[in-house]
Amino acid sequence: MYRMENDGMPGKTKGKIALLMAGIVAASAIMTLFTGVSHHKTGGIRVVASFYPVYIAALNLTDGMEGVAVESLTQPQTGCLHDFQLSPENMIALTGADALLINGAGAEAFLDQVAAQLPDLPVVDSSQGIELLPAGHVHEHDEEEEEEDDDHAHAFYNEHIWASPQRYRKQVENLRDGLIRLDPAHAADYEANAAVYLAKVDAAAERLQSAVREAATRACITFHDSLQYFARDLGLTPVAALTMGEEAGVSAADLAVAQQAAAAADKVLLLYDSQYPVEYAYVGDGASWSRTLSLDMGVTGKTDKDAWLQAMEGNAQALEAAFG
Repeated sequence: MYRMENDGMPGKTKGKIALLMAGIVAASAIMTLFTGVSHHKTGGIRVVASFYPVYIAALNLTDGMEGVAVESLTQPQTGCLHDFQLSPENMIALTGADALLINGAGAEAFLDQVAAQLPDLPVVDSSQGIELLPAGHVHEHDEEEEEEDDDHAHAFYNEHIWASPQRYRKQVENLRDGLIRLDPAHAADYEANAAVYLAKVDAAAERLQSAVREAATRACITFHDSLQYFARDLGLTPVAALTMGEEAGVSAADLAVAQQAAAAADKVLLLYDSQYPVEYAYVGDGASWSRTLSLDMGVTGKTDKDAWLQAMEGNAQALEAAFG
């Protein structure tokens, strides 16, 4: 069972969910008593993906398969799970699921709460065996959380591994293997679907490499942690990184450091993640970088199994236009 040492949830929320779960368990027992059937005995499996990138990968791995249902714990426009907290509705969705599919690398800070309430729920961690970068910044917590977490030491990693085609490939393989362990009767189907999807992921990776092959500069400044993996995959060299708090803009000191790095590199790209508002691009006004590019890291979008591939194709086109 996957465990996290900190759930990052206020005590009041924990209490509400605990009461809710007690009610769910009781209701489930009554239903079984009167019907003789529990929600696990309907045939097939039901898996829940933690958020959009994992959900899209799972849709591809289960494409065309009968008796395998995939749901997302969060809405397609939720984005990164930095400040996400489980709701009673989320816990209801997890009750009766055969597995929770996660990104891992610290993205899902709520895992301890799930483990406490649903200790028998299998968790498939798609980050296993993937080399992680350290996080560029620490996400903010509210005061109530901080008081509860004073005695806990956090180890922060950059969780945006799906933004790297190389690492995303390994994520898909990990999810495939986890689904096969859960549902060995459909092993051949998972293998076949994975082979088809991984070929497309490889083609997308090559397409991106081709887009930067004739680049006039390899220097870049990243505006959000998600761009760190992406830039390194393409052989770009981050000379500075800009981050922005939930309620505060980029500091003048950080911006000055980035501008100095840009001037030293002569030509430099400013890359920012399109999941965030356009005001992220204001740092490019009057600065010395050559071009500002908005890139889609595939963390939000439509319920379409090709969404990650479409995002990467859009990024390839943006890079080609910049370098052309």
